[in-house]
Amino acid sequence: MTSWIPKLSEYPGPRYRAIAEALAAAVADGTLLPGTRLPTHRELAEALGVTVGTITRAYAEAEARGLTEGTVGRGTFVREPRVQAPRMIAPQGPGLVDLSVNRPTLAPQVPALAETLAELARAPDLATLLGYTPDAGLPAHREAAAAWIGELGLAVRGEQVVIACGAQNALLATITALTEPGDVMLTEALGYPGTLAIASQARLRVHGVAIDREGLIPEAFAEACERLRPRLLACVANLHNPTTAVLSAARRARIAEIARAHDVLILDDDVYGFLIEDRPPPLASFAPERSCYVTCTSKALVPGLRVGFVAGPPELVGRVAAAVRTSVWMAPPLMAEIAARWITDGTAARLMTWQREEGRARQALAAQHLGRWHPECQPCGFHLWLPLPEPWTVGGYVSAARARGVAVTPSEVFVVGRGAAPPAIRVCLSGPATREELERGLAILAELLDAHAPGALLTP
Repeated sequence: MTSWIPKLSEYPGPRYRAIAEALAAAVADGTLLPGTRLPTHRELAEALGVTVGTITRAYAEAEARGLTEGTVGRGTFVREPRVQAPRMIAPQGPGLVDLSVNRPTLAPQVPALAETLAELARAPDLATLLGYTPDAGLPAHREAAAAWIGELGLAVRGEQVVIACGAQNALLATITALTEPGDVMLTEALGYPGTLAIASQARLRVHGVAIDREGLIPEAFAEACERLRPRLLACVANLHNPTTAVLSAARRARIAEIARAHDVLILDDDVYGFLIEDRPPPLASFAPERSCYVTCTSKALVPGLRVGFVAGPPELVGRVAAAVRTSVWMAPPLMAEIAARWITDGTAARLMTWQREEGRARQALAAQHLGRWHPECQPCGFHLWLPLPEPWTVGGYVSAARARGVAVTPSEVFVVGRGAAPPAIRVCLSGPATREELERGLAILAELLDAHAPGALLTP
């Protein structure tokens, strides 16, 4: 436990807020490192000459800001730094094989886009796409989105859909609309860094829930609800990122039942669901009255088409629409029009079928090179989850792969809170432009696994 005693004279305002500001400054300048146990309420109150209640309020303020977290019976600890959304690795020279980012393989999209742009140029009502739109998007675009979502298994009406500026904006709008600073948000113990970054920015208290090979464990979720009284569960039920787990229909029903019993809202993040041919019904369909379903065109069609969809009950999507307006004012109507045309004319379905077929072929290549190491994967998925054998450490293997010209993602990027990072990496198969480039990267990864790791690359 640290002997940290702040100088309150340097911070104006109420004492509890001054203590929280001093704590924030100490975390920022490295005086208080992640994992440091802070003085007890009574010890700090006596040192500062304030009441225990003031310290309690100060620590609560610090926890709401994401600076600390308290554990009954153990004390209050400095949290790990806020998670930042991962940046795509810029290729460094022509030899880098980037297996660190999930993105659709681009091939048929280019001629499809050229044809659609030519049609738009001839459209007599093009001017309607150049102005401001309603908060939730144009009615025609919302109807097309409802049809898309219906094909993914969730029956909704256009009036239940909000058009957002990509999935990240859809997640941001949904999380900020459904929560208040200081609320508890639950997610898988290994979570999508973009979601974790949003929760941190929103000053939520994020707690990871135990997972297994099928995804979120209902009993662990129930225990967390009893103990933490969360406001929101953010869950990737289809092709979990990073583990590729797919929740069974029975498990989805049980999770929905628990959420309903504890009055927890659900964010069903389903950007990868289209890759599963025989997929269970969306998690949101088991508790539609308390769920917001998020999907997008970025993974299914093309990342540059920044269009996301949020579907839910009217009382929730109205708040999401307001949050979209606050964050980006509106989704670009020109992009939403392209997405809507592709949905209605069958281009979107054709491109998704192509992505599944390409994913299947790339997973087959991965199985040839890495299958003996038993990675977690799905038949058409964009990525796989690869456990590392001893004596490799995650950092050592990632560094060795990068030295050989291959970029992969370490498990620590996905860890929620102070949880332990498993000895595994995420390998994204869809990023390389060609299968030949992918196979070159996979061969290097396999060679590293087969060889005895150099001692210089290992952690004692």
